Amino acid sequence: MHQNQIEFPTRLVYEGSAKIKVPELEVKNNEPLDYAISKAPVFYNPIMRLNRDFCILALKAYQKNFSKPITICEPMCGTGVRGIRIALEVPEVSRVILSDINPKAVQLAFENARLNNVSEKVRIRWMEASLLLSLHCHPNSRFDYIDIDPYGSPVKYMDSALRAINYGGMIALTATDMAPLCGVNSRACLRKYGSLPIRASYCHELAVRILIGALVRTAARFDLAATPVFSYAINHYIRLYAILRKGIKRADTMLKQVSFIRHCLKCLDRKTLDLNEIVSKVECKKCGSETLLSGPLWIGELADRGFVEEMLANSEKIGLWDFRLSKTLHLLLEEIGQPPTFFNIDELCSRVGVKSVSTDLVVESLREKGFKASKTHFDERGVKTNADVSELYETVKTLSRR
Repeated sequence: MHQNQIEFPTRLVYEGSAKIKVPELEVKNNEPLDYAISKAPVFYNPIMRLNRDFCILALKAYQKNFSKPITICEPMCGTGVRGIRIALEVPEVSRVILSDINPKAVQLAFENARLNNVSEKVRIRWMEASLLLSLHCHPNSRFDYIDIDPYGSPVKYMDSALRAINYGGMIALTATDMAPLCGVNSRACLRKYGSLPIRASYCHELAVRILIGALVRTAARFDLAATPVFSYAINHYIRLYAILRKGIKRADTMLKQVSFIRHCLKCLDRKTLDLNEIVSKVECKKCGSETLLSGPLWIGELADRGFVEEMLANSEKIGLWDFRLSKTLHLLLEEIGQPPTFFNIDELCSRVGVKSVSTDLVVESLREKGFKASKTHFDERGVKTNADVSELYETVKTLSRR
């Protein structure tokens, strides 16, 4: 498709190093902004700037150990803002392929590439995402980084993306279908991700783990090991960055960290299971009540310490600084080494009938007792710890009496 004059009203916005033309929104009768965004001729969500900021930092961290210029693909580009920012802000990028099935998006992305003087590096195509990725499955035409950021679930694009990525490449996945992932619609989660969710206070963490588990299992079918290096949940979506490495043994090693979590409805105790325990009795060993099973899902680390530290260092160097960005990265560093799932302090206090206590005090008290404990980016009132639920109940009771 060739560049044509844009046939709808636009306005200019500045994001990172890019200046981007985006559709002028028509908000009527105090309707929600999200509704106006969804009705625009080309999708652009300013709230997702943080998502794109993290992307720039992740690529810089990934590139540190890369010895050659990297190739990029974003098969659902919208206005082209992410790909254009990558071309402008990430050094040693040789080629950026952007695509969209919406012809108006392709027109606007062409115009934005021209506006930012990156037309030589950024190539734009009018094509369905899976078809574009399938056309690049040959070893000589694969990409080093693929970004899948759809509306809803990314699982339908995983197979074609894994075929189109180089060994040692990095894939990024966004999921916005939080209702299935958080247990509101369990059947949809089982159908899309092949996993059972739980409606629990830590459901957003489970959502991230379910997405990682789905990618690890899908990658293993190609004898690829998918290693998560940065993942998080924020606002209305979850996000995952993983590096793909070739090897049957590596893939098998990653699969060992895909299992199940058993959750007690009554006392909130939870336990990660190995394969031998999956078929064991379903009563809670703490209180004898019924338990729920979630999985298969990822029970390993959600991020790589060195990778996140590199992102944090780069954010300071290039002035890409945002309170939420900084807070999320620092909390992710605290969470590394902690067990899966977290406990919500208000929920614990409610169960034992005491007033809510400070999250910081709970973390401090648990550490004084010799346990590992940290706050979590998933929930401002959440605590990750290796202390069992009985110890947590006793801790909030003690702190409440003080």
